[in-house]
Amino acid sequence: MDQDIYIVDDDEAVRDSLRALFEAHGFAVHDFASGSDFLKHHAPDMHGCLVLDVNLPGIDGFEVLRALAATGSRLPVIIMTARTDGRTSAHAIEAGAIGFVQKPFVSSQLMDLVRSALQATQC
Repeated sequence: MDQDIYIVDDDEAVRDSLRALFEAHGFAVHDFASGSDFLKHHAPDMHGCLVLDVNLPGIDGFEVLRALAATGSRLPVIIMTARTDGRTSAHAIEAGAIGFVQKPFVSSQLMDLVRSALQATQC
């Protein structure tokens, strides 16, 4: 499949489990502990899918979304968060995310969102 998945989460255990999940499905995985680390490596022509936590040290996930939009990035973003309020999911979609999952999530739900995101960007 050789498509790239970018994971941004400050929790190393979450990054490790997501890496294992995506690699088991044939994806190339790149993970970052903060939004600023990811943005340092981001290029507007990146392909793949970004799985982005909302609560991050320094700049949060919504700020990362705004920074991506400012560069003209077309990288699809799936937001993940432990927040349970409905405003967070609405805010994520309004900010440009194409999907939203609440932690803890079912792996198959996240995989479905990632596959949909990747298919949508190939059209």
